[in-house]
Amino acid sequence: MDRVWVFYAIQLTASGYALFRGGAPERLTGLALLLAALSTSVIQRDIPVLFAGMEVGVMVVDLILLVVMIMITLHADRFWPAWVTALHALGTGAHLAKAVSPDVIRLVYAVLSAVWSYPIVLLLVIGTVRHSRRIQAQGWDLDWSRQDRTIR
Repeated sequence: MDRVWVFYAIQLTASGYALFRGGAPERLTGLALLLAALSTSVIQRDIPVLFAGMEVGVMVVDLILLVVMIMITLHADRFWPAWVTALHALGTGAHLAKAVSPDVIRLVYAVLSAVWSYPIVLLLVIGTVRHSRRIQAQGWDLDWSRQDRTIR
């Protein structure tokens, strides 16, 4: 359980950093990741039987987050959201694996659905740092594709 609290602290810090220093894609991603983490913590109540069966509530949260990340990826003038979306799709795929084969080992299901969270948070931080550096170097940074540079 300590791992969960450590992750929440890391997620909160990364999302806070993105909200204060990031552009629109970083802020939206940070907010979406934070809301997904909080929603998952509310949904996952029965710890003794966690991941024994299909985690439908967690799957719904993951699917909603996947749709949000796809939309950000399609519109952002950044490359890192594509990596975040791909990693999250792998985690969401763990639910599909459990649905197709209920015999998937509980630990494998838990690890496959959660292990991608750490690199996703790292990518958010890297994306925010890079955005901040572009702002310092150029004075501007496009948030969305096909956006006029004169609009800030």
